[in-house]
Amino acid sequence: MSLVFVHGIGNRSGTDSYQESVDLRSALFRRFLLTRALPDLAEARIFNPMWGDLGAHLRWQHSSLPRGSRERLGADDRRLAELADVLGERSISELAHADLRDAVDLLYTVADLRGRSAAEIEDLADLAAALVDYCDTQQATPAWLSESIGDEAMLDGLHRAGAVMQTDDRTERLGHRSTMGRLARDVLSAGIARYRRQQLGAPARLAAAGLRRLVAEPVSLLIGDVFCYLDSRGTKSAPGKIVQRVTADLDAARVDGPLVIVAHSMGGNIVYDILSSFRTDLEVDLLVTVGSQVGLFEELSLFRASDRSIPNAAAPRVPALPNVHKWINIVDRADVLAYRADPIFAGPVDYEYPTDEPWAHTAYFRQPYFHQRLAARAKEALT
Repeated sequence: MSLVFVHGIGNRSGTDSYQESVDLRSALFRRFLLTRALPDLAEARIFNPMWGDLGAHLRWQHSSLPRGSRERLGADDRRLAELADVLGERSISELAHADLRDAVDLLYTVADLRGRSAAEIEDLADLAAALVDYCDTQQATPAWLSESIGDEAMLDGLHRAGAVMQTDDRTERLGHRSTMGRLARDVLSAGIARYRRQQLGAPARLAAAGLRRLVAEPVSLLIGDVFCYLDSRGTKSAPGKIVQRVTADLDAARVDGPLVIVAHSMGGNIVYDILSSFRTDLEVDLLVTVGSQVGLFEELSLFRASDRSIPNAAAPRVPALPNVHKWINIVDRADVLAYRADPIFAGPVDYEYPTDEPWAHTAYFRQPYFHQRLAARAKEALT
């Protein structure tokens, strides 16, 4: 069995922390989706086709955007500025008092992955699995999580709790020996430090102001990648380069047996287009679309297979894809780029992932609790 992850808009292989983000996502897939939903297949191959390098390229580097300032932020700093602007002066430990699970997800959202080693990434994933298990055993706020505890002391408490939950059996089955969260603790601590630099004082306010001027950049990439794909996708007899790149990995993955596809945002639209038109012969055991616009694209008849006569009295929804056995569509209520699928298509089941946080669209695959819930839904679908 193999897992293929198809990314969304704005991903480029040369950007800061791109490969580290891929490594952490893959490691979390192993700890949760593969190990907990399919325990005999924890070492299945994971494919990550990079189609973004074939996507839109703005020749004047966003110069068409209407802004007077040339202030620019990196992708990671932009996320931190957004978090700081939304949470204000609240610390992560204060958030932990409201919900320890949310604090764990936020720790992983702000983790600084740039330049991290494979061992650090694996240790982060080990600690994530242990912390999810620990939080799920807590009926109330843990005694060590006092009202006056700071972020670093909270992290120490989580580190100790996670180390207790980790077992040699888990790490041996995943093919390495855990360092019991020691490396992960350092990575998360560095993330807290960067977050606090963004959160507190004048620099945070300037960063947030810069963010507000720059929110159009991701929208530009979204529009650009969508237009680029639709314009260059080709036909079934002559598929375009993006379709070729994604289907090459789908074919390679299918050789290993059962196939699971997880597609984020625009990746979901590309995958649906492929499975409904370009490669109707490709059999998929489980399709998971996350924060995607597949329902919207079908309402606009943008797919090659779109039938403008639907809906009608005989066919109120688009017929289910015969080559997709199960389809899960995940929507965060706070994700403005996520759309429902089951009112439009026969076959998918919509699930809500209720973070209600404004950074939802970019944070799904860094959050341990998202992976835990995805594993639970996948297990239900595949059994």
